[in-house]
Amino acid sequence: MSSTSSFPPVYDEPAQQASENLRRTLPLLQKHQAPVNPVNYAVWYEYVSGRNQALNNEIDTRLSKNQTITTDITQQLYEKYVLMGMPDRIESANDTLRIVVDNTVESLSKTEQETTQCISELSNTGSILEECSDINEIKKLVGDILANTQVLTSSSNQFKHELAQSSRDIQQLKKELETVKEVARTDGLTGLLNRGAFNTELETLCEQSHPNVALLLFDLDHFKNLNDSYGHVLGDKVLQFFSSLLKKYAGEQHFAARYGGEEMAIIMLNTSEKEATILADKIRATLADSRLKKKGSDESIGQVTVSVGVSMLKENDTPIGIIDRTDKALYQSKENGRNQVNVGA
Repeated sequence: MSSTSSFPPVYDEPAQQASENLRRTLPLLQKHQAPVNPVNYAVWYEYVSGRNQALNNEIDTRLSKNQTITTDITQQLYEKYVLMGMPDRIESANDTLRIVVDNTVESLSKTEQETTQCISELSNTGSILEECSDINEIKKLVGDILANTQVLTSSSNQFKHELAQSSRDIQQLKKELETVKEVARTDGLTGLLNRGAFNTELETLCEQSHPNVALLLFDLDHFKNLNDSYGHVLGDKVLQFFSSLLKKYAGEQHFAARYGGEEMAIIMLNTSEKEATILADKIRATLADSRLKKKGSDESIGQVTVSVGVSMLKENDTPIGIIDRTDKALYQSKENGRNQVNVGA
């Protein structure tokens, strides 16, 4: 199974598939007169593998308009669809953090200087006041004391205001960093967890030998035919619709992810095999009963179905182990006629 785009990118194709992708990538590099460097290779490798639909859509659109895919364009595609804009967003967050820290340090330094000066002047005034007997001079000294007190009060209020602003900036920065973190875990098209986040969650559960964990793998039947017949835009809409079903049935207690291309997954927690199978079949039946139509038209695209594999996490299991069992169950569903659920041994 192919993986989907994530940050950082995850490549887990078997050696034979990777070699085939290499064979198909090199002619494209030559055709577009692109130097064989990591950026150009990554973009065209992802294009031929079909693992990054958004990237493929933009390249196909450019090619349909007879536009040349220059090295500059390849760099833009790499940053937008392979790196997913993460370096710029992280750098922006870092810049904001540096500004907040610098402003806070500057405010602290300014307040410290004003406070030190006022304390020094108050100390000198106190010494003079001890030796003073002239009432007019005393009044003048008291006036100086009040003036310095006002400076301290003003400086303190200004510092509190700047600290409050810094606090707001830090809260905003925290939200931005949380957004960056969430984007790095989320598939851009479907809103589900991406393959990298899926791997992390499954590895954690295996390391903890978490009990009562089920893995469900879904593969939309004949999805390539649907794309060929109606185009990638409608294909993306079907993926989004099916993903919405997974979100609905997974709820807040389970992890729904885009495993690769038209393949999705749910990691179910605190679940029996029977419960997992029932949920998988509900999702299968709901999709099969849905009558999807072309946007702005009453024309139906026909029945869209999904094949499903289910497997339970075993003691001392590994991610590869449970994925392999679930994948075999999914393959059995396809071999038996599709649009069904099978449970792995």
